[in-house]
Formats: sequence, C-alpha cells, structure tokens
Amino acid sequence: MSGTPKFVVESFTTVPLVELVFAMPAGSALDPKGREGSLVLALRSLRRGAGGRTSTQIDDEIDRLGAELSTGCDALQCSLHATVIARNLEPFFALLAEIALRPTFREDEVARVRREITAELIDARNDDRTLCGRYFRRNLFAGHPLGRPSAGTLATVATLTHQDASDAWKRVWSTKEMVVAAAGDITEAQLRALWDKYFSKGWAPTRERPAEIAEPARKKGRHLVIIDKPARTQSQILIGTLGTHPKDRDHHALYVANTVFGGTFTSRLTQEIRSKRGWSYGASSRLGRERVREAFTMWTFPKATDAPDCIRVELSLLEALCKKGVSARELTFVKKYLKESAVFDTDTASKRLSQRLDEACGDMPAGYHEKFVPKTQEVTLEECQRALEKRLDPRNLLLCVTATASDSRAALEKSIRGLDSTTVIPFDRDEYYP
Repeated sequence: MSGTPKFVVESFTTVPLVELVFAMPAGSALDPKGREGSLVLALRSLRRGAGGRTSTQIDDEIDRLGAELSTGCDALQCSLHATVIARNLEPFFALLAEIALRPTFREDEVARVRREITAELIDARNDDRTLCGRYFRRNLFAGHPLGRPSAGTLATVATLTHQDASDAWKRVWSTKEMVVAAAGDITEAQLRALWDKYFSKGWAPTRERPAEIAEPARKKGRHLVIIDKPARTQSQILIGTLGTHPKDRDHHALYVANTVFGGTFTSRLTQEIRSKRGWSYGASSRLGRERVREAFTMWTFPKATDAPDCIRVELSLLEALCKKGVSARELTFVKKYLKESAVFDTDTASKRLSQRLDEACGDMPAGYHEKFVPKTQEVTLEECQRALEKRLDPRNLLLCVTATASDSRAALEKSIRGLDSTTVIPFDRDEYYP
C-alpha cells in the first residue's frame, strides 16, 4: 500500500537554496512507558547508517551536496529538516529517501548516539536556565505527555537499544498525515515529482494520526520547586500556569493582554523588574501554543539575594493584571506594535512555511496566522479583562527556581503568600513524574 502526504510549498527563487521539512504529527508521547527517549534516539540515529551507506559516507555525501540535515522532536510532533543548494536538490532528495526508508539502526551506531544523548543530559546540568525549564515542565505537566522528557532521562536512555530506535521510527514514519514541505527555489510540482520518484513506492502509511491527547489539568494552589544547586549567586525563575489554546474564543484577547504584561521591552514586567529596580536584565512573559493547552510563563534571572523580592513583585504585578486588566493606552500601543511587527513573521519564505506547517500539523483554526493581526485589532478592554479572569488565576501557580536551597529556601517561601508546598530537587537528579 502506498500513500501521498500533504504537500506545502513556499516558492522563492531569488536565492538558489531549498529548505525541506518532513513533519509528522506524532512525537515522543508515543514512546512506551519506561522507554522515554526512544524517538529522539531514532531520529538522531537515522544518518548513522542507511541502505548500503555507513555514517561516514552519509556525512560526506551531505557535505558534498552542500546540504544540512537535522531532526526535531517534542511530545506531539517530530520532523526531518534539511537545506540544500538548489542544483543538488534531486541527488539530496534521493539520499533523504535512502535515510528515511532504509535506516539500518546498527547496534554499535545507536550505542554511540545513546552515549551522546547521555552526555548532553549530564551537560545540561551546567545551564541553570535549562534546569529551571526542565523541572518547570515536568512539574506543571506531571502525569501528562507534555511533561514527559522527549530525550528521556539518564535511567531510560541507558536501557534503550537499537530495536527501541527502530520501533520508534516505524511508529512515526508510518503516520498517514505526514506533511512534506519546502521553501525556496522549488515549486510544488517539483516537490511532488521528487516524492513520486523516490518515496512513493517505499512509503506505506498504516497508522492513523495518533488520538488527540487530553487537555492537561490545572495545578491547584501555589507550589514552589527549588532546583538545588550549590554556590548559586544568580537565580533562574519561571512562574506559570496553564495558558491558552488557539481555538479558545478568548485566545487573541489573552495574547494581547500578555503582550501588555510581558511581551515587549516597554511591558509592565520589563519596566518594574529591569528598568526601575535593575534586578534582572531580562523579564518577560509568554503564552505557549500547542495542540493542547500550553503554559503561560514569566521568566526572570535576578541575583540570588534579589530573588525573593523579585518574586514578590512579579506576583503582585500578575495579581494587579488579573484584577484590573489593561489600560486603554496600553491596549492602543500593543495593537499598533502587533500590527507593525507582524511583517517580521513573514519576511522570508522559511518563516511563511513555518506558519503554514503550524496549521497543517497543529490543531489550529484555518487561516490562523493570516487572521491573527486582524483578530488582535478587534480586541476590546472588556475582552482582555474577561480572558484574564478566566484563564489566569494568580492563586494557582507553579514557581520554579534554580538556587542554593540552604541559602534561599526560607526567604523564597516567605516571599510567596499562600504557599501550599515546597519541593527541593537536587540539580543532578534526573527524573520525571509519569
């Protein structure tokens, strides 16, 4: 049985380059329990041997063709991403077909990739921001696929085999709703012809799109998680809760309100935390976007001794936002900012392709990106207020801080009114909460 994926193309012939994306609406959420990291292992092992080529031969051929090849993976989606000089598009497409259709997953090569992933997991302990983000998500989405570590943990990765990698690749590669996308010096007709020539006989999709994942549950109460790392003079702070979904009726209103709060260099967070008090060079808030409800987060990185006061001010700012909403002046400024800055989201074929892939692979309303700016221009003060009251509750927050617990715990706890729990996690402990 053969099949045809969905094709998405953004042509731009001025520069003789072609960007290719094979996007599959299936991700690490499909890894079996206890085998977390299987899909990432598979994706990174693809170029380690395929057909009759060794890893060295594949790397040499990619270099000879003036190309690059990488992979991406999160809980709900994975992809192959490549760029190649236009004149070498066909031989590179043939190589991609060999890599995707006939990967060998040799045990010795997969073992090398496994060691690389293990080293990266250990090395990430040196990055305080990465640690903070890692344990924020694992706690906010505990028990949900969004909280599972795509790359696995040290314990799960150590047990993975070449068979785990092979099985993981088959699970996602056989998904019927794959999207093959391209941007640059290529037409849709060319892309279809290349697919028919090199892939159509070997791609036999057998799996329906994975069942939609349930909405994550909101974490009730205020909870502090300290990633305990010795001798910290600076802290990393992530504060958040569940945010928005593109299909929410108040999605655009919440986006506008968040931009007022922490989405620009003149936002409330930036002014109060950076400009007035000088606690943190960066101070921002964002709304994640996925096929299910993602997180709303505030991020700062003050000096360790300033962290308690910084948290206190952040919480008071959020409480004021949810209680009083935004002002008419702020709303006018942000609408203008969103309208004028939108050009930077579509000024290259690659960016336009990314937006179209969002809609092709994600659970998004048709024309989401095209209609985004017009929708934001229609938002009223009352709609912002209702969205904030419905979606963001300052009483229900997860606060994750990378700090030295023995020095900071008491002051951090004191800075959080109505704190329900404190959890201290050693920075070198690698676990998640299934």
